[in-house]
Amino acid sequence: MSRSRGRWLLGVGLPVVLVAAGVAGWFVYDRYGDRARSRSEITTACRGLVDPDVVMRVGGNTMDAGPAGAQLCVLRRAVTFEGQQEMREFLSLTVTSSKDAEPGDSRFEQGPRSVTAIAKCADPTASGAVTSVRVTAAAESDGVLRGEPGFLAGLAREAALRAATEAGCAATLPPAPTS
Repeated sequence: MSRSRGRWLLGVGLPVVLVAAGVAGWFVYDRYGDRARSRSEITTACRGLVDPDVVMRVGGNTMDAGPAGAQLCVLRRAVTFEGQQEMREFLSLTVTSSKDAEPGDSRFEQGPRSVTAIAKCADPTASGAVTSVRVTAAAESDGVLRGEPGFLAGLAREAALRAATEAGCAATLPPAPTS
C-alpha cells in the first residue's frame, strides 16, 4: 500500500506541482517582463528625460512610447475597452531649447491639460548660447490624471532640468506646483 502511494505521488503529484510552479513563474515573468519592456521604451523614446517608474506608477505597468509629430515622445497605456485591451495615448512630452532671450525667471505655465516648465540658463555662453529650455507635459485624454495633482508639473520639471543639463545649461526651477 505504501509503495502504491509513493508511486502515485511521483507519477501524479510531482507533475502537478511542477506545472503549477511553471504557470506561477510565467505569470511573474509576464508581469515583470511587461514592466521592463515599458521602462525601456519610455527611457529610449523620451531620451531619459523622465523617470519611467514615476510614469508607470500613474499609467500602469503596460505602456509603450514613441515619437509623434512635434512631441519628443507620446506615452500610451494599456486600457480595456469592451473586453479588448488596446493602447491609448496617455501623455506627451515636448522639449524645445531657445537661443533667444526668455523674459522672466524660471517658472511654470499651467494650461487646462498641460504644464510647461521653463528653465532659464544661468550662463548661456557655457551652454552654446542656449538661454532656456521649455518642456511641456500634456495629458492626451480626459480623466487621465484624476487623483494625481501635480503629476504633470513634476514630470515637466524633471524633464526640463534633465534637458537643461544635457544642453550644458545650469538651471534651477522652483518646486513643482501641486494643483
